[in-house]
Amino acid sequence: MFRFRTAFRYAFSKTRGQRATSIMILVGIAIGLVALLVISAVMNGLQNAQLDQLRNLESFDLIVSSTDLSKQQLRSIDGVDYVFTFLETNALIVDEDSETSQSIRIRAFDDDVYDTARFSQSFTLLSGRSYDLDGLLISYTTRKNLLIRYEDELKLTFLKPGRTATIVPYSTTLPVDGFFSSRMTEFSSSTAFMDYGILASIIGESDSRIGLYIKGNQKDVVQRILELDPSAGILTWQEYNKALYSALMLEKTLMYVFLAFMFLIICVNLKNSTRRLLSNKQKEGAMLRAIGCSRRFVNSIFLGQGIVICLMGEILGVILGKLVIANLQNVLTLFDNIVFLVTGNRTVLTLIPFNATIGNIEILFVCVFIFLLSLLFTAVGCRRIYRSEIMEVILNASY
Repeated sequence: MFRFRTAFRYAFSKTRGQRATSIMILVGIAIGLVALLVISAVMNGLQNAQLDQLRNLESFDLIVSSTDLSKQQLRSIDGVDYVFTFLETNALIVDEDSETSQSIRIRAFDDDVYDTARFSQSFTLLSGRSYDLDGLLISYTTRKNLLIRYEDELKLTFLKPGRTATIVPYSTTLPVDGFFSSRMTEFSSSTAFMDYGILASIIGESDSRIGLYIKGNQKDVVQRILELDPSAGILTWQEYNKALYSALMLEKTLMYVFLAFMFLIICVNLKNSTRRLLSNKQKEGAMLRAIGCSRRFVNSIFLGQGIVICLMGEILGVILGKLVIANLQNVLTLFDNIVFLVTGNRTVLTLIPFNATIGNIEILFVCVFIFLLSLLFTAVGCRRIYRSEIMEVILNASY
């Protein structure tokens, strides 16, 4: 207890600007920690949002093909949230009024997937209806590209199985039944929807597949499906989006490299700050040694001083970081207003819906790393104190 009180008194004593130095170090640790936590949380939020969009719209959680299992059997598996059959094919869409065309992917569901919680998170119906479609449901992006209006007649050309040839072109005309938007620009610009029965009558149902939304452990669901039907073809969302998923993982790796450079900056700041902190109390340390205190005792006081400042800085940094992450949109709005007052121009920060998230394990890792660095630099600084004779330190109070 005596050592702790002495360490705390040394850390915030008023002599030789010690208190100001300690507060500067404390604030520096807190600001560095806030920066690390906020950047990590924003990057995690952006990546998680992108992955959620992929799973909700593009590839679902699992795609099962070549199986004898019924939807009812799949639905009964623990961890499965929703099961539906879908067809997918490519087509050329032509608006003869505007004389524009675009290749597009046509999807059709045998169930009302549009109203499910997962799908509706990323899908918004702008006009028309999503059920009992007589024609096409296209995105607002495609509407702008092809200059399409509601109930326009569009010519679609498919490739379907033929009788004398493997595949043959097939053309039909369908009206525009509505428009939609999604949170994935690539998906919106390349996808249209139509009725399952109409598409099945054109290309057949031999290529139909089953999509699954998972609410439990994905590996357990895959294992259970293979137990029921070992010959089933299962495609996970990671495999379906292999290229994009790999790119996102590479982006995450680069994020950690960037954070490592921030760690390096914090290391340099900690090293210099710790040296200055010990320098201010070098004379007191030598006097303690002169009156008989052991080197271990003096070291423990200086280490305790570093621990007190580091822990207080980390506590302040975690609290501020949590507050900034929880109110990130308000912070960005405030920053945008300040920029507008100064420059007269708005930023794009308020237009992006940031969903910053960070786990307690990540926070703990960052805090432990900074804490260990502080201990390391304090211990190294203590060793440097004893390079000089005790009396020399007392007289000169310098390294």
